Amino acid sequence: MKRILITGTGKRGFVGRNLAEAFKGIYELYTPASKELDLTDSDAVSCFFDRNKIDVIIHAAASFNDKLNSDLKMFFNLEKHSKNTEKFIYFGSGGEFDKRFDIINAVEDEAENRIPADEYGFAKYIMNSYARRSANIYNLRLFGIFGKYEDWTYKFISNLCCKAIFDLPLSIRRECRFDYVYIDDLPEVVTWFIENKPDYNDYNFVSGKSVLLSEIAKIIVEISGKKLDIIILNPDGLNNEYTASSERLKKLLPWFEPMPIYAAIEKLYKWYFDNKSRIDFNILRTCI
Repeated sequence: MKRILITGTGKRGFVGRNLAEAFKGIYELYTPASKELDLTDSDAVSCFFDRNKIDVIIHAAASFNDKLNSDLKMFFNLEKHSKNTEKFIYFGSGGEFDKRFDIINAVEDEAENRIPADEYGFAKYIMNSYARRSANIYNLRLFGIFGKYEDWTYKFISNLCCKAIFDLPLSIRRECRFDYVYIDDLPEVVTWFIENKPDYNDYNFVSGKSVLLSEIAKIIVEISGKKLDIIILNPDGLNNEYTASSERLKKLLPWFEPMPIYAAIEKLYKWYFDNKSRIDFNILRTCI
């Protein structure tokens, strides 16, 4: 049984928390909370690896403040010990392509063409550049991944599901075309990366199919069975597109087929419906 460190599994975690649930009983998991292991503290991380033999690092933690400094510290504190592991898997971002511009069906080879202006995108850009020159660091680049445990106060699909459950209008800041993948599809792909050696160091984890935010809102209305208003707050054209090519991943994993968007949203809606106690209505009704 491989010994796997998964970061970002705490209460505020999303990707790491879902992966830890999926891998429970399959691998020997190490899932320290941030108060147990400060990933920005080089000495603390070194002590952890001195005490524990880790086969695979899966890095899903992210800082909520000071993103450039903290995110890079976490990444390189783990990277320092990746040479003694089989591999280091982390999750990049479509922001590596620079969100100031349309990102349309982006391919992996374009990832270093522009330097992102924002700290988060720039941090992920640096990580990817380093991973590409490494022997065992792999970037699964996330774009519009969604599912349970994400922050429903601002994550688009979760926010609209919650609003529909509480009979609130579904608001869209501005129309946009995205590529969304459901979180339940991720463990299957990560498992392959744990057990096998990929051809490249970075892969877009996307469906390869774009969808308008208004189309998602209409799906949620249909699933809810209610008559709910859909409001586009800024109707002046489309915001920058955020989509990517899935061809590299398809060539690597030809059997992998992401869950259709309707079925994925239906599953998430049911989860929120069954977990209404997680939703604070007073906060929800103020979310735009």
